[in-house]
Amino acid sequence: MIVIPFLQLWDISGKLYHDYALTYPQYKKTNEALITFADMTPDSIVVDLACGTGLTTLEILKRFPAIKKIYAIDFSRDMITTAQNIINATAVTFIVADAQDIDTVVPEKVDNVVCNSAFWQFPHHEKVITAISHILRDDGTVIFNLNQQFFDFGSPEPNQKLIMNTLFSEMRAQGFEPTGKLTPHVTKEQIETLFNLSGFTLIKTESVDIGPRSLEDFFHFFRIPATATFFEGIPREKQEQILNAAYEKLRDQRIAIAHNRWIYFMFKKIPPVTA
Repeated sequence: MIVIPFLQLWDISGKLYHDYALTYPQYKKTNEALITFADMTPDSIVVDLACGTGLTTLEILKRFPAIKKIYAIDFSRDMITTAQNIINATAVTFIVADAQDIDTVVPEKVDNVVCNSAFWQFPHHEKVITAISHILRDDGTVIFNLNQQFFDFGSPEPNQKLIMNTLFSEMRAQGFEPTGKLTPHVTKEQIETLFNLSGFTLIKTESVDIGPRSLEDFFHFFRIPATATFFEGIPREKQEQILNAAYEKLRDQRIAIAHNRWIYFMFKKIPPVTA
């Protein structure tokens, strides 16, 4: 089985990802909530970390048309290229870089680092937090969110589990085994401990339900290579057959996700105490 590196999956996902984001409300709503939650002003210098096709940057520009500076950073050239094609603002600088290397590409101290729907997908959280600390001014903030795929909300969304089980069952019926492993859910306490170790303190959290989410939304989402890594090694035409067969099995049941839950975190960089 051919395993495609995660970066390459994103580099072939830009158009499909952006089309999904424009068709369904998930990323629009999460970005609106993120920038409402963030402690940001028109004078802010902001890093949009894992900016993707630029939707968070667009939301910042919508709220603060005269924002001082935005560094829109993503590790995928394809995602950055897509963002550059839709955003024309002198305040925005686009950078291709890995999240853990941002302290080598951002040339000044910044006020805020925001990250929509990506932070817990970084493979080395400690390195990313350290890099953020290096570029963030004292009392600056980092703001990010996690959904129910990664965060422990206590009770699972039953229909989401049904959709995944149906997909995996159809894959096995056609002779394929899903790849990868599910990431264990993280708790608020675990996240807070991780940031405390790098000199951050938790300022606030907020739980937001942006649901419901339709069956069509889910299956459109799984046509994006980078968001359906369980399809790795399966030819594209077979993926379509599996998706179509699973969708047909669920469609007549009027399956939908009633609750699409996200939790938002804001941490502040606390300056060291001097004698």
